[in-house]
Amino acid sequence: MSALNPQRTGTLDARRPAGASEHDGADCLRDEFLTLASHELKTPLTSLALQVQRMKRMRERKADDASTWVASLEVVGRQVNRLARLCDDMLQAITLRAGQLAPERQCVDLAALVREVVAGLAVELRAPSATISVDAPEGVVGRWDREQVGRLVFHLVKNALMFGEGRPISIEVKASPRGAQLLVRDQGAGIAEEDQERIFACFERVGDVDHVGGLGLGLYIAREIALAHGGRIGVESAPGRGSTFLVDLPLEPEPASQAGAARAP
Repeated sequence: MSALNPQRTGTLDARRPAGASEHDGADCLRDEFLTLASHELKTPLTSLALQVQRMKRMRERKADDASTWVASLEVVGRQVNRLARLCDDMLQAITLRAGQLAPERQCVDLAALVREVVAGLAVELRAPSATISVDAPEGVVGRWDREQVGRLVFHLVKNALMFGEGRPISIEVKASPRGAQLLVRDQGAGIAEEDQERIFACFERVGDVDHVGGLGLGLYIAREIALAHGGRIGVESAPGRGSTFLVDLPLEPEPASQAGAARAP
């Protein structure tokens, strides 16, 4: 179901002044997106420009300090990955809003996938390995889209790193009555009850957004991927008590009639 359904994006619709047309609302949404995207793209581009200038100066001085070159290249690599992620998230959001996500299912070991995503994310965001603990026994296997479920895990763990205030994060994978369950816990500031639904809407951000940034797409993408697999996602949180995001995924695709009912508002 497209995120244009007003019941899924009530907070976005609420921004529209009384009497404004659908066209005006679309223009406001477009302008907000462009503002967010411009801000998010500017940061890695600025970092890349500085590293290029540094490398040019090193070449002019004929500097041959290998460690300095390696450090600059590592920064460049991280920022290129960040740009690629931003572009990928924007394209993914377009696909989701058009209702075009069709999982390409294969047998996936959820525990192994979680460990793989966490290892890559820890390197990309330079998070200390002790920050993230994973309790994921082998054997929780389902028929899912490996790339899409990996993206779901990525966004939940990244969200925990962004809002967890540097405290330990725990991830758990286990069997559940619905098939498989993923839990991502942080010890951050928590989320007020009135915000716990809207954080899953497209472009929505809460908390210290000026500090952590973001396009407000990660949790939206995670929820849509869960729904596309016949699953669900929610959060248990309270101010000052951290947050636990819970994802339930059936091991096998549900019949089309049941899947459609699950996605109905």
